Amino acid sequence: MKKKLKKSAVLGILLSTVTYGGVDVHAQEMNAAEPAEETAADATYTTKDIEVTEALKDPFGNIITEQSYYRTGGDVNVIDRDMIEKRHYEQLTDALRHVPGVLVRTPGFRGGEFQIANNHNVVSINGDDRVVVLVDGRRVDNSVSNIFGTYSDAETKANVDINQVINMNGVEQIEVIKGPGASIYGSDATGGVINIITRKGLDKTEGTLDISTGSWHRHNYKLSYAGSLDENRLKYFVGLSREMSGDSKYKDGLSGNTYTFVNTGYKDEAANIRIDYDFDKNHTLRFAHNHMQSDADYPMAAPDHKYFNPMDWERIKNIWRDRNGARGESRFHGFRTKWAIWAATGAYSAYNKNNHDLTYVFHRDSGMESFVRVYQQNERYWGSNGEEDMLEDTPVPETPEWYAWAKAHYKGRDFRKWYDRLGNEGIQLQLGKAFGKHNVLTTWTYDRSEFDHTVLSTGKKYHLERSTLTGYLQDKIFLSDKWELTPAVRYARYNDIGQRTTTGVESTIRTSGGAIFTPSLNTQYAFDKATSAYFGYSRVHRPIKVDDYTSDFGPRPLEDEKGDVWTMGVRHAFSKDTSLAVHYNYTHMANAITEYSVWDDDEGDFTAKSINAKEGKKAFNLSLSHRFRPHWSLTLNYTHAFDKFSAKDGLVFDPALTWANGNVNAAINDMRPANVYMADLVYENGKLNTSLTGTWYTGCNTAAFTSARALLLDFNINYKLHDDMTIYASVSNLTNQSYETIVSEYHGKGSWPEAGRHFMIGAKYKF
Repeated sequence: MKKKLKKSAVLGILLSTVTYGGVDVHAQEMNAAEPAEETAADATYTTKDIEVTEALKDPFGNIITEQSYYRTGGDVNVIDRDMIEKRHYEQLTDALRHVPGVLVRTPGFRGGEFQIANNHNVVSINGDDRVVVLVDGRRVDNSVSNIFGTYSDAETKANVDINQVINMNGVEQIEVIKGPGASIYGSDATGGVINIITRKGLDKTEGTLDISTGSWHRHNYKLSYAGSLDENRLKYFVGLSREMSGDSKYKDGLSGNTYTFVNTGYKDEAANIRIDYDFDKNHTLRFAHNHMQSDADYPMAAPDHKYFNPMDWERIKNIWRDRNGARGESRFHGFRTKWAIWAATGAYSAYNKNNHDLTYVFHRDSGMESFVRVYQQNERYWGSNGEEDMLEDTPVPETPEWYAWAKAHYKGRDFRKWYDRLGNEGIQLQLGKAFGKHNVLTTWTYDRSEFDHTVLSTGKKYHLERSTLTGYLQDKIFLSDKWELTPAVRYARYNDIGQRTTTGVESTIRTSGGAIFTPSLNTQYAFDKATSAYFGYSRVHRPIKVDDYTSDFGPRPLEDEKGDVWTMGVRHAFSKDTSLAVHYNYTHMANAITEYSVWDDDEGDFTAKSINAKEGKKAFNLSLSHRFRPHWSLTLNYTHAFDKFSAKDGLVFDPALTWANGNVNAAINDMRPANVYMADLVYENGKLNTSLTGTWYTGCNTAAFTSARALLLDFNINYKLHDDMTIYASVSNLTNQSYETIVSEYHGKGSWPEAGRHFMIGAKYKF
């Protein structure tokens, strides 16, 4: 199979080379301060070395970035470096919350256990977790496994913990492309794509030192240094950061009390390096390195403090010590209170990541880059649950006896319970060529992903491996200076290996998928300079994971997820100060994977199984922006999403099922807000910049959330003392609102509360 896969890769590269042949056309040069030309023959937008100081846009209203030539239309939002610095985002989720159609779910702390989905940060676009995340146009997920789980019916379909991709100090821009408008990145990008563009060197040498401190003993240190050598041919950027915090606090939505979230401290460090060497206008060698490491306390979940009394604690101890006792909050009130033991005895989660790639650009044509890229990712995760067991002598929490007991049973950082490794390596070839009104782009990637899990108590290992060959060919056709049409087709082929070691017996599975072709079609049209519209369609295909082949949790073997995505929208500028954007997305999955209670003839009853089912998803978002001259501006956003699953292949859903015991239709909609409203008010006047952001979550089911609605307010202020020094302050959750973005019936309401009111003050110095 490997030989066949490699032969396919060679054939793909040869075919791409034939497509690429033709007359050599130099890339069009563009000054960042000038508008793009809008001619039928040359409706392209070169973005090499653009230093964007304003929102440079194409004729359809899309903001141009150095990688915008990948896009084929659709709703695109860009968060630039200027906004990142003025809002002082600490993590990617902080920035993405501001994008209409994007929902961020976080557990309220940084340290999460590997493959415990509710402990990690999930981003969905248009209500869909199936989002592809990129750094500089390259996928950063591991195709065989991820931090959320090794099965396709995990609690989320996300591929990565978005906050563990890259530190904000190394980010230049964030592109959010909703729906199929970035088909080149994969046939599994059902919700859309998040492309993180890294910072690079500058013509003029510049360094920055950013130091801040705030609530809960939080201290952030960020250093960056960028410049150029060899007559600006060699550009370099280096970024270093350290972020630390003690235990945070939260307002409990059940009692209204403010508590310390015990064992939520962290120490995160990161380093980013990017080096670009321009041999000439068409040839560049680029190296990028991204290092992240974290040592974070791990609380699992917030306990319910009302059970911290002798009577309830004795009951909880007895049920937990009974191996056949009830589990889950609905059957066992106070179930999650046990996790107070983990928090008190040193549970922690750590990781160390080193990801790097080397890219050689050998041609530029009409804004498109042709290059060869090699990359490698190495990620390690480990940690422990502290004193994991409920012992007979465990005293009531938060008593003098408790603190003495916790100290005696404390597990240090030398103790590990789990150890996991994710690894990727691959090679990518991309070729772009303009033929008159046709911009042809093709890319081929061979990726080998590995996952290793080590059972530290026995030394046994568990290994999974997937080799993937993907190809993509698109033709962006400039039908006129107002109309683009982009047909495209994707190719994919998978080869899997799984090795398991249980009780000393090794078994191996080998599977291979045939060639998979998925088409897409995108178009955008500018009615005039003020109004444009777009439409996109894509066939989606998401392969099952290696562990799914041997899963016995379903009535029949699981099959790959398959479906179709349609997106459409319109933008209109009423004036240079006022604009409106409306976006609609519909997804029909003919073969979605989920877990549901279905009729089982052998059991003679309904039983929870992993199944393929039909899924329909509708999403709508709206954004209105207005500038009140000369200093005030206001942006209003609204987002709504709705899902519905239905049975297929003769299966019968349990009609009496409630959300609390597995009704996926109720759960998927009721375990997220039905509506998200956002208002962002900005004031800028010379040296002063301030912003107030309000986010209102409504339609939250109170069977899952502690409140049906929550209003959050965040405030930022920056003041430039002089050209080299800026001081700033930020307050998050200004009114100390109690709220959650991750909920679980199993653990009960209020298990993962978001942080309460907290502030940061800091100064940034340029040198």
